[in-house]
Amino acid sequence: MLKNGEHPILLRIIKDRQQIKISLGINCHADQWDDSNNQPKRRHPLYHEIKTAIAKAEKNAEKLILDYENQDKPYTLDELKTKLLRQDKKTAVYEYIDECVKRLKSTGRIGYGDIFHATKKSLMAYQGEKDFFFLQINHSFLSRWEEYHMQKGTKPNAFFVYIRTFKTILNMAKKEELVPSEFDPFKDISFARFKRIKTRHRAISKAEIDKLIKLDLEEGSLPFHARNYFVFSFYCRGINIVDIAHLKWTDIKEDQLFYKRRKTKENFIMGLLPPAKDILEHCRTNFFRGNDSYIFPVLTEFHKTEQQKDNRINKVSQQVNAALKELGTKAGISEPLTTYVARHSFASVLKKSGVPTSQISEMMGHDSETTTRIYLQSFENEVLDEASKALL
Repeated sequence: MLKNGEHPILLRIIKDRQQIKISLGINCHADQWDDSNNQPKRRHPLYHEIKTAIAKAEKNAEKLILDYENQDKPYTLDELKTKLLRQDKKTAVYEYIDECVKRLKSTGRIGYGDIFHATKKSLMAYQGEKDFFFLQINHSFLSRWEEYHMQKGTKPNAFFVYIRTFKTILNMAKKEELVPSEFDPFKDISFARFKRIKTRHRAISKAEIDKLIKLDLEEGSLPFHARNYFVFSFYCRGINIVDIAHLKWTDIKEDQLFYKRRKTKENFIMGLLPPAKDILEHCRTNFFRGNDSYIFPVLTEFHKTEQQKDNRINKVSQQVNAALKELGTKAGISEPLTTYVARHSFASVLKKSGVPTSQISEMMGHDSETTTRIYLQSFENEVLDEASKALL
């Protein structure tokens, strides 16, 4: 009996002489309960509602037990209880995304968590700030979400990141059995059209790299550091600014660089070329604070948490990219420079030198040559344009 004199209605399941009890979230006074039929008496004001709730609970349990038995799958009462409770719980989208972001950031996956958060903000801009449930989503919802962004002027590739991430989030909820496995609002949504959209990937030539290196810059200035990051990336297989920032002196051993790419968790070992060694020597002279200290002046001992490190790297990246654009203009390079241009240039210069795409793919840590070809797209277009001149 509860404090208000009512009794909770429980579903009892017995298996192998063991039992579990699951609350239906409904209470009833004893004088309104029919013990012989295990249901409320007809004079109960919510007779039909309670009877329907009991029937639904029994049906869900029977269906789940039959699923196990038809598949000859062993199960425990605890497993049964967990699944029944999850079935009864409607999962709110924003709340679940927040949980995912929290888990990602707690494991150091700050950038990935930011993408999840950006997807939530995109949904809120379209749907509103009031939370809603996964099961409310259908083909029309997804189509109208896209239309909203296209009317706003969002680039197709940017929206593709949102909808692809949201599909990942839905699949995660399915794996946790918070959403029925058969629920699929994406079944008539094609991602192929997004993949056909070509993004302009930028690269500069080796001659332009040399122009950048020859610029007379004040040592220790922001443009000086920006050029060092760009050149180091170019000569170290396109290593990105996030991984450059995390490098420590312990990662350098006998003219080789050892590091784990933070995006893919893949380990890299590479020989250091003379231009990269020169930059490292400058850093050793000016920033060395012990073997366990950071090589480049981005992170310090002050940046302890992953969030602090991520915030600092984002700030430095913006400053560096702004400085690189000015350096590019000063060097007479028409392509706007960013740290990512160094990665594309590394791939493009090697391809022009006759290095096979398969080797470039391995050096860049790509899962397939298809990804590498995206980097080489601008170069390959130039080759095709040159070949077409035979028509003249």
